[in-house]
Amino acid sequence: MSLQTKQFVKGAFILSVAGILSKVVSIFFRVPLIYLIGDEGFGYYQMPYPIYTLLIAISYVGLPSAISKIVSEKAVQKRYEEAHKIFQYTFLLLCLLGAFVSALLFFGADFLIQIQGWVPATKYALWGLGSSAIFVATMGAFRGYFQGMQDMIPTALSQIIESLGRVIVGIGLTYVILQKTGSIPMAAGGAAFGATAGGIGGTLVLYGMYKKRKPHLQKQIESGLVKDKKTTITFAWKQVLTIAIPISIGAAVHSVMNWIDSAFVVRRLIEIGLEDEVASSLFGQLGKANTLINVPLTLSMALMVSLVPAISEAVQKNDTQELKVKIQTGIRLALLLALPAATGLSVLAHPILTLIYRKHNEGAAILFLLSLSLVFIIVGQALTSILQGMGRFYSPIIHLLLGAIAKGWITYMAVPQWHVQGAVLGTIVGYGIYACLNYYQVKKISGYKMKWNQVVIKPMIAAIGMGVGVKSSYFLIHKISNSNTLSTLMSVLLGIVFYFLILLLLGGLTKEDFAQIPQGEKILKRIKINKGK
Repeated sequence: MSLQTKQFVKGAFILSVAGILSKVVSIFFRVPLIYLIGDEGFGYYQMPYPIYTLLIAISYVGLPSAISKIVSEKAVQKRYEEAHKIFQYTFLLLCLLGAFVSALLFFGADFLIQIQGWVPATKYALWGLGSSAIFVATMGAFRGYFQGMQDMIPTALSQIIESLGRVIVGIGLTYVILQKTGSIPMAAGGAAFGATAGGIGGTLVLYGMYKKRKPHLQKQIESGLVKDKKTTITFAWKQVLTIAIPISIGAAVHSVMNWIDSAFVVRRLIEIGLEDEVASSLFGQLGKANTLINVPLTLSMALMVSLVPAISEAVQKNDTQELKVKIQTGIRLALLLALPAATGLSVLAHPILTLIYRKHNEGAAILFLLSLSLVFIIVGQALTSILQGMGRFYSPIIHLLLGAIAKGWITYMAVPQWHVQGAVLGTIVGYGIYACLNYYQVKKISGYKMKWNQVVIKPMIAAIGMGVGVKSSYFLIHKISNSNTLSTLMSVLLGIVFYFLILLLLGGLTKEDFAQIPQGEKILKRIKINKGK
């Protein structure tokens, strides 16, 4: 494995660890939140998020990815001064965009509620989210610059601090508001305001690390091979927006997938005669399932962030072999993550919900079905990053749009009969279309040929074996201990062991794989694994 590929895997690993920690913290946020405001309040809290993520797509995904791609290309050419100017000008652009979205969410709350058909009680959650957009945008500028320089530590630390701020302030405000007013909708708004507190904390961390690294960055700029004389603010904005707009549209279509549920599920349930509170509660159960689904999706986001500059670097060097290696590495890492995650969440759906939410454990059937979509979502996202790194920005948008159309039609038609499960079915089909079309496009452009045995079949067999082992372990341990907590935690740990051992027996892990993980070479010597073919 080349140095560049190792660097990409290392970056993905760092962001994955940070993602796990952030999501663990987020779970500690949502569990007490459910206890405080119940499924009804969680429905109010969850309902505005799709429109929020839709509006911040360019700040959170598009422009940071554009900065990352451009900076990585300039770094290869040692045009450090130009890279830094682009970061500075884009920082200003992001601040303006963030301020605009914050104003729209805060002052346009009533309008958004009216056109979305939401219950009026969601207004407080929209207000709570409103002021966070400007800080999300600021963090995006710093993260994109650092990622383009192949420095993932600032992004990782800021993610953790952002999550901690959201939990501490969000739960604190929820509790205080409930004590003072007893209003569940207002308490949901207090929880949403935690996003602003997290954004402030993450921004301060990133700014501090930027200041700390400034002397080193200045030395790089001075040592650059090419001095920049042409980068104006207009040129920089045009350059980043050319890349950011299609990426943002793609991210927005991802948000549309969730927005479809937000727009259709509650409305269609009310149309068949359910009360507002009952419909909101069912939507809250979908939100709980999505919370758990988002844990592995955080790891896939780390993979996406690392893939774009890595693929872009290989394209910039015109290194076809390195490009194909990185494509295979990206797809393989996606499947190694997605298959066991989907299997574990499906076979342990009810025990996991009971472990986390205790008496508020409704929604196991929803989580069981929704977990099946994980494979398509994660692989589709990885393939999107590969296409973006190769400069193909609009293809994944078209693919995702086709998937969203299918998702919307199925959701609208199926919810009256199957309730929330109808929306989940639409999600599975929509993301399945998206992933398959992305793979076809990557294969067509790059000439990449999938090594199906090593990349797909062996991880799939390992995941199936793990699922059987996990389910059997849970029943056996529960029969002995009569404790759901012990049975679930032990089964999850055993599942990791089962998956790892089955992969080893099948030759699904190679020497190169172990070389990328901490202490991997020592582990390799102990188990004396042979290099996979």
